[in-house]
Amino acid sequence: MSDVWLAILTRHVESKGRPEVARELNVSAATLSLVLNDKYPASTDAIERKVMSIFGHDGKVTCHLLGEIEPSQCTDNWEKAQKIKGAGNPATIRLYIACRKCDLRNS
Repeated sequence: MSDVWLAILTRHVESKGRPEVARELNVSAATLSLVLNDKYPASTDAIERKVMSIFGHDGKVTCHLLGEIEPSQCTDNWEKAQKIKGAGNPATIRLYIACRKCDLRNS
């Protein structure tokens, strides 16, 4: 396993803090803490994939609807899409549909 993902994760935690990075990765703060302290009891493969897909591309995420965006904007949009459940104005509904189809946060 490459340590590149762990270096990327550490850099983001140092700049944003653990709570924000855990939110962006859609993992608990406890999970993130265990991973960073090398005490995570299970395989870190899934977390590595999340780190690389969310933070591994120059710190940007490719949204099928909005293009290149910050991971925090992606997280905000995804959380909003989960709450609206398909109701709202046309732009919000397009966002809801795009987020439902996105494999970045639904994996």
